Amino acid sequence: LAAAGGDKELGGGWRVPTPDELEEGTPVLYWGSHHGLIHDAFAPLDEFWVAESETGKIVRGASGDIQQFRAADLRVLAGAAPAAPAEPEKAAAEAAVAADAEGNGAPSPSGVLLIGREAHMVKILEHFGQPRSQSRCDPQQLLAIPCNMCHPEQLAGAAAEGVAEEVVELARSLRPDIHVGVRALQVKQAVERIGPELLVLEGFYALLAVQAPYSLRACEAPELTAWERARRRDLCSQVDLCITARADRGADEPHETAVRRALGEACGMELVDSIWRADVQTELRKRIGVPELARGFKDAGGAEVDVLLLPDEAGAAMSRGMLCIGDGWDVASAPAAGGDAGGGEKIQGKTVREWEAAQAEFADQPKLPSGWIRVKSRSSGEVYYFNKKTRESTFDMPEAALPAGWTKQVSKSTGKVYYFHAQKRLSQFDRPTA
Repeated sequence: LAAAGGDKELGGGWRVPTPDELEEGTPVLYWGSHHGLIHDAFAPLDEFWVAESETGKIVRGASGDIQQFRAADLRVLAGAAPAAPAEPEKAAAEAAVAADAEGNGAPSPSGVLLIGREAHMVKILEHFGQPRSQSRCDPQQLLAIPCNMCHPEQLAGAAAEGVAEEVVELARSLRPDIHVGVRALQVKQAVERIGPELLVLEGFYALLAVQAPYSLRACEAPELTAWERARRRDLCSQVDLCITARADRGADEPHETAVRRALGEACGMELVDSIWRADVQTELRKRIGVPELARGFKDAGGAEVDVLLLPDEAGAAMSRGMLCIGDGWDVASAPAAGGDAGGGEKIQGKTVREWEAAQAEFADQPKLPSGWIRVKSRSSGEVYYFNKKTRESTFDMPEAALPAGWTKQVSKSTGKVYYFHAQKRLSQFDRPTA
């Protein structure tokens, strides 16, 4: 079997991988200069099946049998990091990756992964709207995948089911020279870095972005460095499931500033200052019983990624065209999930009972559905709505409860909100009235 050509022959842009860093979807060179993707990985045996980039077909030998490659027979793009380097080499490997990818002392990129309840995700997906399939943008689509479905063995199926077909068609038109499919490699690597605590979160969703490959013309833009051309052509060649948002940092730009900018540019979202605070994130993790859930990690491209939990009680409102998430309960004093919201706990300086007594102040406004009250923000003076039973808060006028048997759902394939009646096996996009 002929191994891939040496680094000198390939211009120094490719290197020999270790078996542990080759995963399904990893771009590789085989047989000297042929481009492919890892199709199946058997790392403990140091055996790998490769799919041709142009056709998507598994590479076969002269006899017609599937060709089994060893890691030493393959090359990966220099600067692509192992998915989860083993200790104690992990820190050194990640530092080397960051240096390779950034160069010239530039700061590492910044990113964020948002985790929240279904109510949060419904608001975010409604705000983002339909998948964008007319041209390449960042992102093309947002998906909310249950955290307990983010296991590496389930992610590929969830990604294939969730990504809109029109996004895949756009991606194939951008790269007609290769076979293009849906890949969850980046999120798999993120889950491995975050740890198993993410997978035990019941009732929580990870907000993920869908990115399309660059067009051939964009891969060869003259102003790009050789590394960036190779990254666009060979690494960003598929429909990728990614963290919520990611951005390069300016020379003097703080990490949090870059992450906030990334969220705004990619998702049209802003989070109130308190959600970014380390003590608030620590308290939220304690409240849901996963104090060890990672606060952040460094991804395979060297980016510093924050893992942010959205408070259960966080409301949402539109401001200057942005979806602003925050306000509501004071996190430090809010009761744990399932607790009694009617006791001495305070919202905006008053207990629920005190706010109930103060509802006469809003007597000239429309009647609210059962269980809802109006609350005035101490910081802005704006009035929002609070549900005494669920502890949900929102700036949107609450709707009356759905008729018996109906539930509100989010489509995994389109991100649209729809309504489902389990007993009748009916689903519809219009809100049911009876």
